[in-house]
Amino acid sequence: MSSAVGSKDVAWLLHDLTVQLGFSMAARTPGLFEGLVRLGPAAFTDAVLSAEGLDSELEKEQRKIVLESVRRRFELWSAARSV
Repeated sequence: MSSAVGSKDVAWLLHDLTVQLGFSMAARTPGLFEGLVRLGPAAFTDAVLSAEGLDSELEKEQRKIVLESVRRRFELWSAARSV
């Protein structure tokens, strides 16, 4: 999937996580998150929470909310690539 996902795609996802959910720290290091796309939505989500200083094992409800948004975006990227 990562070959179809560019830096602008990741930047928009990080922007949306900031605006919609209030998770803004990840947007400060977009290059790191570009590299995490290939690891999938769960790893991406855990890194977003970690950037906020949260432990994904302890913050299960927050993780669920972020993961839902991240999964939707990854699915859109995947669908766009298969067209």
